[in-house]
Amino acid sequence: MPNDEPLTPKTGLVVPQAPALSAAQQAVLAELYLPLMGPLAYSLYAALRSLQSSENELSNRRSHAELLGILNVDLPTVLAARRKLEATGLLRSYYQQDELGAMYIYQLQAPLLALQFFADDLLSVLLLDTVGELRYQQLAGDFAAQPIDLTAAKDVTANILDVFHVDSQKVTTPPLSVQKVRAQLAANEPAEDHSPVLSDDDFDWQLLGQILKQNYVDLKQVASSRQLIITESRVYGISEIEMAKLISEVASLTTGQFDENQLKLLIARRYERPAVSSQQVATEATVATTTTKDNKASAQLSTAEQQLVTYAKQTAPYDFLSALKQEKHGFVTSGENRLVHDLIGRGVLPNAVINMVIYYLLQNRELAALNRNLLETVANDWQQHGITTPEAALMYLKQRKQPKSTPTRRKNNRPTHKEIMPKWAQQQQQTESGKQPAQTGKQITAAQRKQLADRLAKLETNSEKED
Repeated sequence: MPNDEPLTPKTGLVVPQAPALSAAQQAVLAELYLPLMGPLAYSLYAALRSLQSSENELSNRRSHAELLGILNVDLPTVLAARRKLEATGLLRSYYQQDELGAMYIYQLQAPLLALQFFADDLLSVLLLDTVGELRYQQLAGDFAAQPIDLTAAKDVTANILDVFHVDSQKVTTPPLSVQKVRAQLAANEPAEDHSPVLSDDDFDWQLLGQILKQNYVDLKQVASSRQLIITESRVYGISEIEMAKLISEVASLTTGQFDENQLKLLIARRYERPAVSSQQVATEATVATTTTKDNKASAQLSTAEQQLVTYAKQTAPYDFLSALKQEKHGFVTSGENRLVHDLIGRGVLPNAVINMVIYYLLQNRELAALNRNLLETVANDWQQHGITTPEAALMYLKQRKQPKSTPTRRKNNRPTHKEIMPKWAQQQQQTESGKQPAQTGKQITAAQRKQLADRLAKLETNSEKED
């Protein structure tokens, strides 16, 4: 798992030299990245730039204590800020140990240009969720280029050969020094960092294309917006038909093209709706349970657990989270919405399993709101253990709750943790049981009581003799 390597104030750090930011990049950093990562991560980015080493030698290292002194914060706070820089693509962290001790190498990354930022599905959706629709539109307008109409103007720009004299032979066959510098720069060029690609095995692109073709939507643009469509459909549980209607609403009637930002805004307005009621959840889950086929895994689950599994399979993560929060008389925060977007955007767990992660944290762990560290820890653990279905998630939780050895007696009278199930699941379980569970304990006879008393008296006598 990232950021699990040891880190203390004495741990060394090296920040290789990075190109200076242009005015446009600084504006993007302050206006678009700052709302996502917060002021502390923004300050950390600036502090790391001040600690850059021109020699780029690993032996010329500093300590994290110096970084803590610049920011005047503790180590956990710096680590949290560092993770935000890494998550937004502004920093790449490397851990290494050598004869001088442990150290981190922090490679600063330049922010995307405004056009690239708004074209990135995850970053643009996160910005929309963070600042709201009105501010998002204002930012998009601020960074939108205002082209000048040059149709009536004449291009009188000078050509380089008109101004400078260049040996044509050197242009045809570049000098050795030029070739050497080109090769060196190409070798130092960082590899392209691809964004996580979501699996779209369950999305019917053929059906979507057929519907959009009838509505004269530009299918080439649909193909280029593949990542956005998959992300939004998974977050909100949008079907192919519904997605086709949404795209058609924002598509131009003349060109057939559509604005991705307008599509995001439309989906946000239409699907970020109030949570469904508990009665609706119970009705939908009950109907779904009657149509679910039993299998080996679900056979080991209780009725309420099978009902929970069915609902997790048929509900989008945002609706699932909303239902649980309403059950707890709460609401979905903007931070929780961003966490769900981020987890789905990684494409590592199916929606049903993500729902079970949410359920585990809010119900079993009784958290008031989702926590990024816990959410990522549980998701990472389940991915490593190959949890791909909600049934497997429940069985895994049961196995982890089983004690390693059976204790002979209890040392205190503290009650054991009771598994919390949603009210709709409890009602369903009570309805199907219809009666209280029977007592399983056996009555002790008078003869057995006398025999136990004699044994205790004998043990006390032996203990006194030993003393």
